Amino acid sequence: MAIELQAERISGLSFAQVAPAAASASSSSSCEFAFDRLRPLDPLPEVRAEAGTLQYFDDPNQQLTCAGVFFVRIVVDDRGLVLPRFNDGGTLIFTVQGRGVVAVAFPGCGGEKRYRFAQHDVIAVPPGVPAWIYNDDGGNGPLEIVVLFTISGKANQLEPQHRDFSLAGSNGDRSKNIFNGFAVESLSRSLRISQYLATIVQGQMDQRGTIVRVPAGLLQLQPKNNLNATMAVQFQGSEEQEEDVQDEAGDMCRMKVTMKLKETVLTSYEFPILNSVGLSIERGTYKPNTISSPFYTIKAQTVAYLTRGSARVQVVDNRGVAVFDGVLRRGQPLVVPQYYVVIVEAGKDGFEFIAFKTNANPVISNIAGPGSVLCDLSEDVIAAAYNVSNPEVWMIQNCRGTSKGATDRARWAEL
Repeated sequence: MAIELQAERISGLSFAQVAPAAASASSSSSCEFAFDRLRPLDPLPEVRAEAGTLQYFDDPNQQLTCAGVFFVRIVVDDRGLVLPRFNDGGTLIFTVQGRGVVAVAFPGCGGEKRYRFAQHDVIAVPPGVPAWIYNDDGGNGPLEIVVLFTISGKANQLEPQHRDFSLAGSNGDRSKNIFNGFAVESLSRSLRISQYLATIVQGQMDQRGTIVRVPAGLLQLQPKNNLNATMAVQFQGSEEQEEDVQDEAGDMCRMKVTMKLKETVLTSYEFPILNSVGLSIERGTYKPNTISSPFYTIKAQTVAYLTRGSARVQVVDNRGVAVFDGVLRRGQPLVVPQYYVVIVEAGKDGFEFIAFKTNANPVISNIAGPGSVLCDLSEDVIAAAYNVSNPEVWMIQNCRGTSKGATDRARWAEL
């Protein structure tokens, strides 16, 4: 039976302030039973900023924390700007609907890089890299994104907890931007600005939250050839081919940070910046009344999230115990631990999903069907393991569509 831990409730807009009270590196006992009984995470009430909302999730068993991640859903109103910030872990963003602009400022690269993105695009931001997001949809609707942050690994050598370092804005007494902690006199001298302007930078009187409205829009989002030399910025289209760098510690300045997510698993082989983020993502669709082969993920925890419809999900652990058998609905993240075996069933309407994975190059292993574990095992081992006849072995292995399956059918047809 899972240990029930009290969930920390949301009290502010800053991601750093709303992360669950994370266990320290020595608190492995807190996670010992966290996955004995899985449950979809229910959304907490939306937290409103000036130009958007943030939504966090009730996680009483700390399943997200024990998986080493932090999850948030963000909706940005038209002309809303998610203020610049950097995080202590890798960030992977999926665009559920809408379109916008993301900018990243890689240290030492001489200016920010801007990218347009749209529905089904993925945005990857490495640890410690400042970024902002803007909804420039022109009045056609809100921008909805879901964001997964890593909170453990070599990039974060503190206790596994999400920390969000805001460069601007404030949320009253609940959270401040990083400049607020400095003495006004020191900040004034360091930035070479007046003390009055230093207090503004600190956001002492700013009550707009971490998503603010830009009534006139961002002028520099105009095409580059409309800007003068002093205003010119690098602006990349999401479809533009930009050189990727294969080296994990390679030239960040040349890495692209957006990519369209097709119905497949996106890893660092196709999107090299994921090596620096430590995450990957899968997108897929189940047609009505279809069912998956049993499968498990190697080297990665999974956070599944439905973007349309609902599904029955069954998850079995190493003891052969069903730790989850229930319905997963749109907007409910579900943590699936590595190696736990899963079957997914679609109802009459089917569903669409994304699945974040805590490894840049995970391996998904099917247990049955072509190319699966059972198909690869020898027939005599299957027969002995389940005490079945040869024709029954072929049915269990289910190797239809492979050369092995054709050979087996021909052999057993003669029996």
